[in-house]
Amino acid sequence: MNKDVPNNNNSNDEVDLIRLLDYFKGGIKSIFRKLWQLIEVFFKFIVLIKKNWLIVLGITAVGAIYGWYLDNFSTSENLSYEMIVRSNPIGNIELYAFSSEVNNQKAINYKSEGIDMIKRLNVKTMSVTPLEREEDVINSYFDKIESAVMRNDMTDTLYYHSFEIDGHKGKMENTDYSLQAIKLKAPENTSPDILQKELLNYLNNLPGVEAEVQNKLSILKTYEKVLKQNLDNIDSVMASRASLNQNSGLAGAEQLLVNTASRGNVEADLLKYSEALSKKLYGTQKKITEYESGISVVSNLRHVSEKGVMDNKFIRYAILAFGLSLLIILLIEFNKYLNKYQKA
Repeated sequence: MNKDVPNNNNSNDEVDLIRLLDYFKGGIKSIFRKLWQLIEVFFKFIVLIKKNWLIVLGITAVGAIYGWYLDNFSTSENLSYEMIVRSNPIGNIELYAFSSEVNNQKAINYKSEGIDMIKRLNVKTMSVTPLEREEDVINSYFDKIESAVMRNDMTDTLYYHSFEIDGHKGKMENTDYSLQAIKLKAPENTSPDILQKELLNYLNNLPGVEAEVQNKLSILKTYEKVLKQNLDNIDSVMASRASLNQNSGLAGAEQLLVNTASRGNVEADLLKYSEALSKKLYGTQKKITEYESGISVVSNLRHVSEKGVMDNKFIRYAILAFGLSLLIILLIEFNKYLNKYQKA
């Protein structure tokens, strides 16, 4: 009986498969149709440029000649200057904010020491970019861990197990990196030494930067004092044990401080602690030196050559003029369309 019953399931599967293939076929045709429409628009645009080639060529030539003139005969050329500084997050925030002030100086209607300085030195533009080093990522990562330890949080929790360096790097801001590259545009007769001196003097005397430096120095110097006291205590204990052993007449007592590193006793543990504390003291003193100098120079301000294509004024103004000619052609065509619409 079952052999005579038609297999409707297979028939339905075949119909669904055909529909699916037709669907993909229609989708592919639609994609190629859209691509061809874009190509047609592009060809129409090329034809439009060809019809108005005199306008395009004339305006582009004017822009190129103007850029060539600026490159060869302009006496008010602005040069590019670059320097690298070392700073802390608060100093970096002020640095980026000051850069924004420089680039918007024409729109700023208030007076300040910084605005007066950049106008006096004729600084035209300023940009700040971080030098992203792995050292800064690691330091920032462990600073987060250490700050949690100071709050008595345990570092063996699941949170810190999942707090990985790669993930932390993705959350870092530009201001979290200690080295920052500063690029300036200023007239060629600007003295780099004077510009660098006045810029750093202004930034280091800002209230936020100065307060951050003093706060960090206070904390670091207190920590330095504690480390030195612990090292002195270890030295005192070691000296006392050496003196005690010597007075008790133990053989080889005078070699106690030299040969105990390989033996599992109190002196060996103290030597290990002393080495660890010495490394912490070195790192702390290094940070103190960095904060005492505030925003400090790593590489002095100097003139740098412009290597970008758009930095060539001949090419830059030729491209800008070409874009302007295209805009004019489009406006002409739009005006023709409006005239036709008005007559309709």
